[in-house]
Amino acid sequence: MRYLFILILLTTHPLSAQERIVSAGGTLTEIIFALDKQNTLVAVDQSSLYPKQATQLDQIGYYRDLAAEGVLSVRPTKLLVLEGAGRSHALAQIEATGVELIHYKKPNSINDLLNLVKRLGKDLNANDKARALVAQIKNSLPPKATKETHSALFLLSANERGLVAAGTDTVADLLLDYAGVTNLGATHKGFKVINNEVLAVKQPDFLIAPAHVVYSLGGKEAFCNQPTLRLLTAAKQCRLLVMDSLLSLGMSPRIATGIKELSNYKATL
Repeated sequence: MRYLFILILLTTHPLSAQERIVSAGGTLTEIIFALDKQNTLVAVDQSSLYPKQATQLDQIGYYRDLAAEGVLSVRPTKLLVLEGAGRSHALAQIEATGVELIHYKKPNSINDLLNLVKRLGKDLNANDKARALVAQIKNSLPPKATKETHSALFLLSANERGLVAAGTDTVADLLLDYAGVTNLGATHKGFKVINNEVLAVKQPDFLIAPAHVVYSLGGKEAFCNQPTLRLLTAAKQCRLLVMDSLLSLGMSPRIATGIKELSNYKATL
């Protein structure tokens, strides 16, 4: 039935000669806009929250859980997917219809980000814009802090199942390191549950959380008042920096903004 649906869809809605791109991954979408190629976009996934214009495009679901029907309904000629996108069988179905599927490695460093910009510039016929964006990102970066004067914990969630904190090999860890802040979650790799009793001894100077997590709970006070944070002085005093979700979870051309936000917040303590 699914393949029949796809066949009917392609028969009744033939692809036009004009480029019709779907972006699955907020980092990709943000770079596409920065390269001034948004006119080629017909749809994006739910992680594409920046810039605001991206949220006004058709949605195809979350990039890690794509369905062939949703993507094909917007009649794309190309589907750009960030590493980790799925489901694999859905991607295979989409590609089988003749849609060009292009995979991109998720950037984990500033160098990775610059390389991603260059590759997208090449794939979207925007090499000049890509070179200018690479230069802009490089020039926007503040000097790296020479010493760590504060400690922090980046929390992806804090509930009855525990505190899920950003460890090494995360964008949050990179931002903290650049801003001269010790990451108390650096005892593990990626996002994992951290022992809050250990944190009661190694008290972080402040907490950080992505905006969508904080506001889904009702705001800063609600986040800080969660029972799992009761042992942390930073939570009791609600020393919480709420960061743009894409800026803190995915590499973005605005990376310098994230570093500056951290540095400025640290300076207020």
